[in-house]
Amino acid sequence: MKCITRICLGISLFLIPLMPRPVFSAETLYLIYGPLKFSLSVDSLEIYAKEGRITKEFAFYASQFDEEALLELRKTLQKRHTIDGVRFSRLLRTPLMEDLLKSMGEVFSTHPNSNGFYAIRGALISAAIHQGEEGWTAIDIMRHFPTEGISIDTKLAQKMLKNTQF
Repeated sequence: MKCITRICLGISLFLIPLMPRPVFSAETLYLIYGPLKFSLSVDSLEIYAKEGRITKEFAFYASQFDEEALLELRKTLQKRHTIDGVRFSRLLRTPLMEDLLKSMGEVFSTHPNSNGFYAIRGALISAAIHQGEEGWTAIDIMRHFPTEGISIDTKLAQKMLKNTQF
C-alpha cells in the first residue's frame, strides 16, 4: 500500500506543473506620472466605449478632457480591426514592427520600468486570433494583455505623442 501511495504521489508531483493555470487578463490600467500612480478599470473604459456612459471611476479622468477629445477616445475604443491572426503574427515579427512594439513597450508595460514588448505583441496576436466576424478593438487588446494590470507611463506617452505630431 505504501508503494502505491508513493507512486501516486510521484505521478501527482510530476503532473502538477503540467496542469493549466488560469489565464490573466488586464482588469486595471495603472496610469503612472512620475511618482504618482492612478488606476482605472478596463470595465469603466468598456462601459464608456459601448454606452457612452461615464462611470464614477472614469469621471475624474473624463474631466481632464474636452468633449471633442472624449468623443475621439470613444471612437478609438470602438474602432474595429479585422486581420488574419496568422498573417498579423508574422507582420508583428518583422524588424520594423518589433522596433515599433519595443517603443510602445516603453509606455505600456506589465510593470513599471519594464518593457511591455512581449505582452503587447501577445495581446495583439491573441486579440486578432480570437476576433469574431466583427473584428477586435482596443478593449479586446487590453482583455488579452497577459497580466492583471497594464502600467502606462503617461509622461513618456505625452512626450512621444508630442514628438510624433506633424
